[in-house]
Order: sequence, then structure tokens, then C-alpha cells
Amino acid sequence: MPESVKPGPHDAAEYVLGLLRHGDRRELEAQLDSNEGLRTQIEYWQDAFSSLDAAETEPAPVGLFEKVLEKIDEEGLHLPGTQTKRAAAADWYQISPGIEGRVLHVDQALKRRYLLVRMQPGSTYHSHSHHADEQALVLEGDLRFGDLVLSAGDFHVATPTSSHPPGRTVNGCLVHVVMGIDRDESASLRL
Repeated sequence: MPESVKPGPHDAAEYVLGLLRHGDRRELEAQLDSNEGLRTQIEYWQDAFSSLDAAETEPAPVGLFEKVLEKIDEEGLHLPGTQTKRAAAADWYQISPGIEGRVLHVDQALKRRYLLVRMQPGSTYHSHSHHADEQALVLEGDLRFGDLVLSAGDFHVATPTSSHPPGRTVNGCLVHVVMGIDRDESASLRL
């Protein structure tokens, strides 16, 4: 291969490394017969990468990739003044049989708590009243209060002093709830 070949757009390198997938890979392969410059770039990258003999390297330790991603999150993607809660690191706690909660954020200044509630199919939560607005956005499944049926994407607000019948689900649900914080910050969760 002539030395004058310079690396061009990275599609050729990604192709050689096997990083191009599905449609992008097929599209590039369709150009190979008619595009001599592309073939030259692929040969360049094949030659460049062939010098990296995999037989001389040790396999990466198990979990290294995940550690690299964690480090990127900690240093590269952290936005000052923000907080991110990863699904993989979620701390779910039992609210009642078949119902779990996960606190996403507590805003002491606004006296609001943001959480996810996951209800297993057939589970029911007791009837209760509200001391502050309680907002519920159904993300998945169904949530029923008497004759009121909420589905994915439905938003429901219970105003102060309101009450509703037991909340139940037929197929299970995941709900984002924003609620007031009790003054005594009791351990019981009222939905």
C-alpha cells in the first residue's frame, strides 16, 4: 500500500473494526466495487490495525468496561448542579405487598418528594387522603381508582383534602409520583 494514503472519514476504520452495523455496514459495502478511494481507505486501516497483534495482549479483566463507563459518568458526563440516579443502582423498598417505591429526589425547600412506584399485577394500595397536591404520571401499565382507569401517559392530580378509593392494578404499573413531605417526615408513604 502506498505511504501517501492518509486516513480519511472514520467510516472505513469503523468498518474494519466491525463497528458499523446493519444498514450503515450494507451501505458502505455497496460502495466498495465502485469507490476506489474507499477501498484504499479500508486497506489502509486493515494494515494499520493488523500491527496490533491480539495474540500478544492479555484479555481485559471482567468488569473493566463497566468501570470505564462509570468513570466517564463521574468525570466526563457530570453536569455541575445536577444529580443523576441510574436505573442499575436503584434502591427499591417495599411499600406494601406487591408494591415497591424508589425515591428519586427530595426537595426540602419545596417540601416535595419525587419517586417511582412499581405495582405488581393484582396489587392494591389502601384508600387515603392528601394534605398537599399529589401528582401521578403512569409510565407503564394500568392504575385504577374505582371507575377511573389510568393508562401509560395518563396524568392524575389529587388536590389537598381530596381522597380516593384504593389504587389497584390489573396488569401491573410503573408510576412517577410527586408528593408533599409530611411535617413529621414519617416513614410511611402515602400515595
